[in-house]
Amino acid sequence: MNRLAPWLVVAGLALAYPIATLAGGGPDFPSRDDCVRPATSDGEIEAVFGYFESEPEAVPVRERALEVGFVGTELVWNGCGLVRVSVGGIPTLEVGREFAEQAREAGLPVTLEQAG
Repeated sequence: MNRLAPWLVVAGLALAYPIATLAGGGPDFPSRDDCVRPATSDGEIEAVFGYFESEPEAVPVRERALEVGFVGTELVWNGCGLVRVSVGGIPTLEVGREFAEQAREAGLPVTLEQAG
């Protein structure tokens, strides 16, 4: 029995850990609402040209934005596992709305989001 005791402890822990972990409801993944925050106030606003599953999908949108003059357009992986094509540093909603109008005139759909 003395030789069996350590194996019983290991088996007990191997069962107890997953049960304790899953008792809390399983892993918590971010929702779209956690990753996309529409701009509602001035300060730290980003113009977002879209979200994509991979960088190769996002590159043509970034290139198009740069081509029409939106300097600083970049690709950034967000916490939801998507690539965001965006320009940051927009200080106010008014400036953001003007930026969005210029983007739409250039044929680029855009949304304004709070940075962070």
